[in-house]
Amino acid sequence: MDHKYDFIKKLLLGLALGIASITPGISAGVIAAAAGIYEPAVRALVNFRKEYRQSFRFLFPLGLGVAAGILLFSRVWQQLMFTAEFRVLYVFLGLVAGSIPALFKEANCHGFRKRYLGSTLVALAIILFTGRLMAWFPQFSGRVELDVATVLLSGAVLAFGSIIPGISSSLILMFLGIYEKLLAAFIQFDLGTLAGVAVGFVLAALPLLKLVDLLFRKYRGFAYYGVIGILFGSMVMVFPGFRTGITLIMDLLFFLAAAVLSWASMRLQKGHKKTPSLK
Repeated sequence: MDHKYDFIKKLLLGLALGIASITPGISAGVIAAAAGIYEPAVRALVNFRKEYRQSFRFLFPLGLGVAAGILLFSRVWQQLMFTAEFRVLYVFLGLVAGSIPALFKEANCHGFRKRYLGSTLVALAIILFTGRLMAWFPQFSGRVELDVATVLLSGAVLAFGSIIPGISSSLILMFLGIYEKLLAAFIQFDLGTLAGVAVGFVLAALPLLKLVDLLFRKYRGFAYYGVIGILFGSMVMVFPGFRTGITLIMDLLFFLAAAVLSWASMRLQKGHKKTPSLK
């Protein structure tokens, strides 16, 4: 029964990560870190050859959920972008906010050091500066065509956003003018485009995974507090502002509901080890 619950939990987390990966302004890496699965997932990928069975058991439900989230929700998200963008962003912000206590617990599992806060401030400043810098560049308004180069680039951008917490792949793709066409390719299940994206993802992911694994093994406290800084910076960048009247009340209710749901799901891990293992 434990194994079934664990499989379903990872499947649902993968689903959330898949949806986040196609949501502009939201970082799948941040959600993974906040949920406590980021570090073990990186370790599973890096050590896949050495620990094939354990890594496969850990990654399979996550990968299945991510694929389902992208393929099943692409059309839904395309529609929501036009009809309920504010509310969806408030839900995602609530999910991340509810996970913050668990992320702090993970960051401090080997003790707290005041110097860790320096990496938080540096990461926060970099994200806010990058967001301001990106705002100065005009969008290409979807004029970029999906050729071999742009498809491979899309895969690399998705890898970058999935592996580096706080980086929104979809936001970068929007600035590059690729997002809408790539979303349409997912909706139409264009196998050629999907295969090219997968190749670009793998080529970019391999060196990034090695780098991230090194950082979390040797500088774990600094790395996690850096992620926390990136998380807060990302939340500031994504925040859509306040509306008025009943719409504001509904936005806040969705935010609170998502935050409570996220916090409660993190509490279910209370009896587990502080650093998740590959199960």
